[in-house]
Amino acid sequence: MRLKTHILLFFVLSLLASGQAQQVQAAESKEYQIKAAFLYNFIQFVDWPKEKAADSNTPIIIGILGKDPFGTILDSIKNKKIKGKSVVIRRVKTLEELEKSEESNDKINELKQCHVLFICSSENKNLRQIIDLIKTDNILTVGEADNFLENGGIINFMLEEKKVRFEINLDAANTSNLKISSQLLRLAEKVVPKKEGTKKADK
Repeated sequence: MRLKTHILLFFVLSLLASGQAQQVQAAESKEYQIKAAFLYNFIQFVDWPKEKAADSNTPIIIGILGKDPFGTILDSIKNKKIKGKSVVIRRVKTLEELEKSEESNDKINELKQCHVLFICSSENKNLRQIIDLIKTDNILTVGEADNFLENGGIINFMLEEKKVRFEINLDAANTSNLKISSQLLRLAEKVVPKKEGTKKADK
């Protein structure tokens, strides 16, 4: 239990203590500061297939789909380096606005280029449609809905005693051809196992 606590503290503090969140305004939510730190650090513990990360000059894209709850918090991590790559934040309109756009196909293709996609609570009603749209595009989907894993999402944030925790759906990770480190799995409050006969999603 002590090891788990130490890893969790490192996970959250590594972003904040390194000065990457110094510009975060005091009025912004502590919850989303922590979630932003997790989003950034998830990248360290997930492996994407070669075709998604073949070019070393290609940035790692974190997409935010829906009404962004982070405000300027995520701006503190854009252009930072992780795994030798820059991090880019890409904010995307709601699914309905995306589909109605005159450049709908181009916008959806941009969405599919993301490595991590945070699906905002404003999009909870469209979860199944969104995940079905991108589930074969090697995207780490992250959300904050009670039914996120049940709808095929990979990592879901939840609050327990006012503390941010997360759960992982390994079967969904396997569908997206993502490998999740055992270190990350040990931190999760809950892990939904892969279906029998699927390959192990772990380093």
